[in-house]
Amino acid sequence: MRALAEPATQLEDRRPVLLLVLDGIRPDVMRAAIREGDAPALGALAGAGEAVWDCVSVFPSITPAATAAIATGRSPAGSGIVGHAWYDRREGEMVIYGAKTETVLAGGPIRVFHNHVWRMNRDDLLAPTVFETLHRSGVEGACVHFPIRRGPYEHPVRMRTVEGYLLGGRFLGRSVEGPREYYLGDLFYSRETGLNGFKGSGGLHRSIGINDEYAAAVGERLLEEGAEPFTLIYFFQGDQVSHRGGLAAQRRYVSRLDGYAGRLFAAAGGLESLLERYAVLVVSDHGHAPLLPRKSHVDLSSGLRGLRLSLGPRASLGPGTDMVAVPNGRAAFLYLRDPGLAGEVAGRTLERRGVELAAWREGDWFLVFRDGRELRFRPGGGFRDPFGGRWELEGEPEALDLRLEGDGTLFYGDYPDALERLRGCLQSPRAGDVVLSAAPGYSFGEVSGASHSASDHGSLHAADSEVFALAAGIRAPRRITEVAPAVVEHFAGAAVGRGL
Repeated sequence: MRALAEPATQLEDRRPVLLLVLDGIRPDVMRAAIREGDAPALGALAGAGEAVWDCVSVFPSITPAATAAIATGRSPAGSGIVGHAWYDRREGEMVIYGAKTETVLAGGPIRVFHNHVWRMNRDDLLAPTVFETLHRSGVEGACVHFPIRRGPYEHPVRMRTVEGYLLGGRFLGRSVEGPREYYLGDLFYSRETGLNGFKGSGGLHRSIGINDEYAAAVGERLLEEGAEPFTLIYFFQGDQVSHRGGLAAQRRYVSRLDGYAGRLFAAAGGLESLLERYAVLVVSDHGHAPLLPRKSHVDLSSGLRGLRLSLGPRASLGPGTDMVAVPNGRAAFLYLRDPGLAGEVAGRTLERRGVELAAWREGDWFLVFRDGRELRFRPGGGFRDPFGGRWELEGEPEALDLRLEGDGTLFYGDYPDALERLRGCLQSPRAGDVVLSAAPGYSFGEVSGASHSASDHGSLHAADSEVFALAAGIRAPRRITEVAPAVVEHFAGAAVGRGL
């Protein structure tokens, strides 16, 4: 049994933190489940603390970019993780972290596996993670299944199948870096829990970290035995269920997620006991937008008039190619041989069915086309938004559904926190020269050409972009980029023991 933490009266506001991330769960779906009695555990947490129902994701509102924002507190430009696929100009090749099975197969399963497990954290992540930042202050962490987990400790591969590829393979490494405790199915686990192997919790999908039952079971064990001062547990399957079955399926799955949360709370002695010893934060990373039942796919394959396009897992900006297009769900990146054509290309993309807006950068200005309107903006100036940002604007605010008041106050409409989120994407060269956002009901799909059938995400629109945060004992964030800072601030100057 692990040593007990100091009593909460001694730790005051520096109690250990439990962070749960529920992938893809919309705030309106969670609120409905709580209101209708189908999420009693999370409803009790919301009642005991603070609930923010209009928290905002990053753009693109896609899982790798959003989870990187949660783990680092940085926008995609700051974290370096801009989507589930992007074009590396330096290497002249596509980088795919993984998505639908068709995309993994088209991109090469071993290469995609390498990108997701090794490259994304080791090579592409530009900002320190919350695990690294806390470790420097003497606060250790535990991570279950969360994809952005770089930390100061080395964790060897545990799965024999992967070990076999290590013999002469050039993609897979022998270990990864993470927090003090790290669990990803049968691939990595810091210690034996009795939950691994084919007879363990969750079955085959659990082996590669795609199983919420296993995440809950490991989380229970950590809380029963005394979690690290900071513990992050990630539940992935709500996003997967939503892609296949839409918002009705998500609504049903929320009840299961609440059951997992209830099990975690019970492992700590119940919610009241948990909140005496822990600060608890539950967030989603992005939303979901329903797709039209037919013709929801925005086809970029034919390119634009006069521009030779390369598209797909082997796309390249080589001789004879003017543009590489990289779909990312309801967002897409365009990489141009001649970046000076960005404005022209942005305007022409809006002629396509399903493209709602196009954005690009010119010097220190960011530009947006939508619905025949153009807006230019940059930080500074006289307009203040609800998040405290100040902006200089030129052109038509209606291009981003902005409302400007006479006192210089700026309010967002269908595109929450649009100015900062666009800036946080367009500042990264990894996001290309033009970024597209799909209209409601439409999706660009994935680099393999595959598309989800019922629901997707990635766009600037509120349906994809609004998330929720339930917080007790810790500051509730209004943006997912505020999660890591809130955790770090919570521990500032503290020497914290383990949980229970």
